[in-house]
Amino acid sequence: MLTMTTTTTLHPGWRVQLAIHRAVRRDTARLAAALAEGRATPPAAVRAYWLAMAAHLHEHHVLEDTLVWPLLGERLDGRVDELLARNAGEHGAMAAAMQTFDDVVATMTTYTSPARVALAQLSDTIETHLAHEEADVLPLIPEVFTDQDMQQFSAAAAETDPPNVFLPWLLDDATDDDIAFYTGSMPDSVRAELQSEWIPRWLTKVNALGLVNPCR
Repeated sequence: MLTMTTTTTLHPGWRVQLAIHRAVRRDTARLAAALAEGRATPPAAVRAYWLAMAAHLHEHHVLEDTLVWPLLGERLDGRVDELLARNAGEHGAMAAAMQTFDDVVATMTTYTSPARVALAQLSDTIETHLAHEEADVLPLIPEVFTDQDMQQFSAAAAETDPPNVFLPWLLDDATDDDIAFYTGSMPDSVRAELQSEWIPRWLTKVNALGLVNPCR
């Protein structure tokens, strides 16, 4: 059950990025646990969970590469060209590692060693990128983006990753502050739908992994 408290002060753009990073790290950890030696997680459950994660991560990167980071670079007038070039290169490396893992999982049986190897490589690639972005790029967000920008980004994201799919994934095991940020202004009817339909639909993928469910 999602609970709501007052959010602490943090630029909305920074909060959104960190919430997505947390969800991605959570997913790689869950996949690693599901693929651990000695577990008997159904391959179909691993693939379903992975496909959901991959879709969110892909859409997030497309939004960054086509809208968010180009606007940041434009407004900072070339000051961050090197950082953004590194970011783009890391997105490419992540896409390649995601494809490798996807190929392995698509034909995976109960023998999970190749999937563990591919996931370890993917996890390393993801963590390198997230750490770089958090250290060097996200701190620039408050300097550059306005509330109007954030509304534009949110609307663009909702077109390809709709709230009824995105929010249950993002808010699974989220902090109270992030839950309040995303649900605080929701109409009661939407919040009820989130609780009664959207979250249970997502939890079918989580529960299929046979892990302890951390969703509140």
